Amino acid sequence: MIKLVSSGEIFDNLPADPFCARITALFDTYGATDFALFWVQDECRAAVSRIDGAVTVFAGENADFEELSEFLKVIGYSDIVCSGAVAEKLNFSINDSSFIVKYTDDRPIDASGILTDYDKKEVYSLLCSCGFSMGDYGAFLADFCSRLNKNTAFLSAIADDDGLCASASALFCGRKSVLLGAVATKESKRGRGYAERLVRYLTEMSRGEVFLFCRNDALADFYRKCGFEICGRWANLK
Repeated sequence: MIKLVSSGEIFDNLPADPFCARITALFDTYGATDFALFWVQDECRAAVSRIDGAVTVFAGENADFEELSEFLKVIGYSDIVCSGAVAEKLNFSINDSSFIVKYTDDRPIDASGILTDYDKKEVYSLLCSCGFSMGDYGAFLADFCSRLNKNTAFLSAIADDDGLCASASALFCGRKSVLLGAVATKESKRGRGYAERLVRYLTEMSRGEVFLFCRNDALADFYRKCGFEICGRWANLK
């Protein structure tokens, strides 16, 4: 049976997992509200968050996928993010998919010159210029700053006299794991190792296991150089 969550204590039973990182970070940011809703299947076999229409799903191997599939159809969604394996068991159409990578390195990290705060408008503009689908700036700012203020997200950046060079974020700092993302470097500043330094810095600052969703398969080699290994696939369902 799938039940609505009002207290976050039950999420302590979820494993270290990138989708659990999203779900628990969102709960720790917003709690249960009219626009942020959270559910768990018996014994935490599965967990679901819906922020407005955006849904995140975690499901273990013993989840009741038939119940979960019907439940998602009932609550409605604009899109669903889950693992590729879960997407197949839900029998939904996959809109987009690529690798999940997990940080496994322990090399020393160079933190010199790395900033932990920067003008959010410049960060937003950099991400847009690098092809990220960001939506409205006001919505981005409200959501990102809410997570920053609750310590469920962290920003790292490198800048010079010309302004912002590169940025990366721990987008969802969950109970047992962290999901990094929004890694971008200004075109004229590429090839200097900025993105790798920022990502590796965030892994050092993060608690628990650290994951990242590649935007496309071609990025897997870059993240291997940063100390990550492929551990699965994420999927976006429509």
